[in-house]
Order: sequence, then C-alpha cells, then structure tokens
Amino acid sequence: MEQNLNFELLKKVKQKKELRGLADEVILESLKNYFKKNKISKKLSEKDKKTITAEIRAELRQYTGRFQNISKAREELIEGREENILKTHASTKERIDFYPEIIKILDKLEAKSILDLGCGINPLAIAKRGIYYALDIKKDELDLIKEFFARRGIAGKTILFDVRKIKEIELPVVDVCLIFKVFDILEKRGHKLAEEIIENIKCRYFLISFSTKTLSGKPMNHPQRGWIERLLTRKGFKFKQIKFKNEIFYLAEKN
Repeated sequence: MEQNLNFELLKKVKQKKELRGLADEVILESLKNYFKKNKISKKLSEKDKKTITAEIRAELRQYTGRFQNISKAREELIEGREENILKTHASTKERIDFYPEIIKILDKLEAKSILDLGCGINPLAIAKRGIYYALDIKKDELDLIKEFFARRGIAGKTILFDVRKIKEIELPVVDVCLIFKVFDILEKRGHKLAEEIIENIKCRYFLISFSTKTLSGKPMNHPQRGWIERLLTRKGFKFKQIKFKNEIFYLAEKN
C-alpha cells in the first residue's frame, strides 16, 4: 500500500515539466523524509495528496535549474553551439562572461581530474581535458552531458546521485572539486551537510561559489560567507576569494 502511494505521488510530482528529468530515487527519498518528518501514517485523502505533491514540488524546485529544452539542446550540441545551451540556464547564463577566467584558474592548478557536484550544465563550458566527473540529480541533463563528452572526445563520467546523501557513495579522488551555488540551496539552517561534503570529498582543491544577489535580485550588502571561511580554516584549508559579477568564489587548498 505504502509503495503504491509513493509511486502515485511520484507520478503526480513529475507531471510538472521542470521536474520530469529528476531521478525517481530523489523524489521517492523526499517523499520518505516528508512522511517521516510529518509522521504521516493514515490513509490520505485526495486533498492530502494534493498538498503533499505541492510541497514536494516546492522543495525539489530548489535543487533544479531552469534549463528545460533537451531536444533543442541536442540540436545545438550537434552544431557545436554550446554557448546557446548555456544561455538557457539561469546560473550558467550569468557565468558566460567569466567562464574563461574559471578555466584559467583550473589550468593554473594543473587540474587533470575534476569532480563537479550539482553540476547542472557547467561541463559544457568547463570540461576540456583530463577526467571530468559530473554529478547531479537530473538524469536528462546528465544524458546531455554524457553525449557532449562523447562528441567532444572528453574523458568524462556522469554520476546520477543526490549530494545530500554524500556519505552513501565512494567518489573518486580528484585534483579539484567544484561546488557552484550548491551550499546555499542545500541548507537553510546550519552547515552540517556542507561539512560532511568537504570531509568526504578527497581532493587537493575546492572551488566553491555563492551568489552575491538576494532572492529578489538585489546585490547583497555582505556577500562573503563567514561560515565557509571558518569551516575551511577549521578543516585545515587555506583559501582566497575570487569575485565576479553576481558570484563569489572560494578557492581552497589543503594545507
């Protein structure tokens, strides 16, 4: 009965176009956590199901970008117009002007292997050489990235996984781990998950970014994140800030 209910709600959640590309496991995990948190055990009415569906959708939208048109993206990919694809996603569109600077940073680090957590479609702009591991919860976007790797002859691998369950996966050892605008989305109270991620990723460098705009689009008065600075210091990293328009990066190196 419970399993049938979960799959019924899963189908309802995925009726929204922007959530169709999510892995079923991610949605089912959110439902499981919702039932546990709200101590739901009774038979649900149609009104209850509608409420739960709406709340799960709202939660999952926080973890997904606005990139949607996969079929159109494949056409652009075939024609070698990756920049057009990047313009369809909010975060990557903002980075188009300074992606070349990010690539220069990675080149200076002599990064031969990269792990991109919550990658979105970043690899279309960044993955050039070496080994690139792209991890996300959106299967359709990962399929596009996998096709990009194949067409461009890039030694890349896609990993369908929810970074919130970081302790349940053994990830490869890499030179650099990219975490772009992920931490503010994952955590609303405290920074336990961010600490778990930093503890469980085996790499020499982290390149972590945060938005410098508020949800309303206004510039933040204090865009620096003191908590990540304290966390990195406590974990034995030295770091520096790199500021671009609308985004601040922390380049951290293990002492």
